[in-house]
Amino acid sequence: MWNITISSPVFTLTTLLSASILSACSGGSSSEPPIVSKDKCAIFGVGAKCDIATGRLFQLISPVAASAEPRPVLLAFHGSPPSYGTPEKLNQFLALQQFADQYGYLIALPQGGDDWAWSSELQPGATKSVDTQYAQDIVDRLVSAHNADASKVATIGFSAGAMMSYQLICQIPEQVKAAFTISGQAVGELAACQPALPVALHHLHGTGDTEMPINGRVTISGKKINSLTDTLARFRQINGCASTYEEIEPIQLQTAGNLATRFEYQGCLKVTGYTLVETTEHQPDYIKTELHTLMHTLFDSAF
Repeated sequence: MWNITISSPVFTLTTLLSASILSACSGGSSSEPPIVSKDKCAIFGVGAKCDIATGRLFQLISPVAASAEPRPVLLAFHGSPPSYGTPEKLNQFLALQQFADQYGYLIALPQGGDDWAWSSELQPGATKSVDTQYAQDIVDRLVSAHNADASKVATIGFSAGAMMSYQLICQIPEQVKAAFTISGQAVGELAACQPALPVALHHLHGTGDTEMPINGRVTISGKKINSLTDTLARFRQINGCASTYEEIEPIQLQTAGNLATRFEYQGCLKVTGYTLVETTEHQPDYIKTELHTLMHTLFDSAF
């Protein structure tokens, strides 16, 4: 038995970069959208592409195959530094280029700050954090310069990045319509999460994760990380779910062989569920094809 208390399944730039650095990383044709030069993108790893929004860089991953149709958008938020705090590390962890190539997504990996990386505590009313506004500006940039579909925007976050994903679906559900959250619950007062629309949600977590316990905790700085039970209960209310759920047959989701069990609540206006993996690791090595299937299934249901 799992020793958890889930009662039911449950580099910031200070000024805008000058226009002279806006050129294709590979020196492509003038018909290609402008992308920040290679030297600026180097912070995201060898060969990475990037762009800028609100004076801040973000890594940009595009599908290899060209398409005339507008592409769906995935905003991907990394965890807290130093262990998990770079877009490059998140890209490696989730194999996001592979996901983009298979499912046709434009993927933006924002660059967070120090400490917990994001201003992710749930905000009351119409108040937006600086990072929620950053996310919106990234989407605007992708739409204006990279043929993105503004009606198909989702988010994925790991650890502290998951907290940021929760903030987005609480604050701007008319724009960010789905969240796939990994090893990190909503932070702050859950009553502040009052989206005007239902949102699709799936949460993935290791049952014995000690860095980000399922039962929540209060950080040294006083941040309240809610339990998974309470986080999911809030979204069950938001999405009008019944108390009943379907338990899906366990699958091997971790390369070490650990099994994962998926739970989906019934009667929801938008898909609401979670997957528990039998592991103590905070950042397990997931089988990417299986993980990507879970991600795509959620996002596709929201659009």
